[in-house]
Amino acid sequence: MRNVHGKEDTLITIQIDQMLAEIYGMEYVDTDGVRRRPYIIHRTSLGCYERTLALMLEKFGGAMPLWLAPEQLRILPIADRQQEYAEELRDALTALGMRVSIDDRNEKIGYKIRQAQVEKIPYMFVLGDKELENKTVSVRSRKTGDLGVMPFAEIQAKLLEEIAAKTGV
Repeated sequence: MRNVHGKEDTLITIQIDQMLAEIYGMEYVDTDGVRRRPYIIHRTSLGCYERTLALMLEKFGGAMPLWLAPEQLRILPIADRQQEYAEELRDALTALGMRVSIDDRNEKIGYKIRQAQVEKIPYMFVLGDKELENKTVSVRSRKTGDLGVMPFAEIQAKLLEEIAAKTGV
């Protein structure tokens, strides 16, 4: 298979080992009554979690789809006065099973957005005074950028639908 950089990688291997049976003293009696050493067949597949996760990280270039991302949404309050609203939104989404964090560092909003993009967070909620006053959220997508201001219930329903459908990258 080709990885995210176009390099060819091995996904599954099957090998015949002629030495392992000798090392462990393995034998069998053949149909003609002669003792023989068996050939050992090794295989690797996507059967282990680590290999599966590594393959998915490679396939998506680290940008996991919403349903699979370790952090699905980051809330970015512009100032301390939006902190309580940010916590309210986080608690509501966490109660629904979403993985959400708040970036409440004393940094400029552009820096917080850029950091979330670099960390490949699928969605961001930017909260300013207007969002606090109207109980809305300004939504940003890692993939498509600014999605505009929406009522919280509307974007919550869209996110839960995307998670349930297991779509998007």
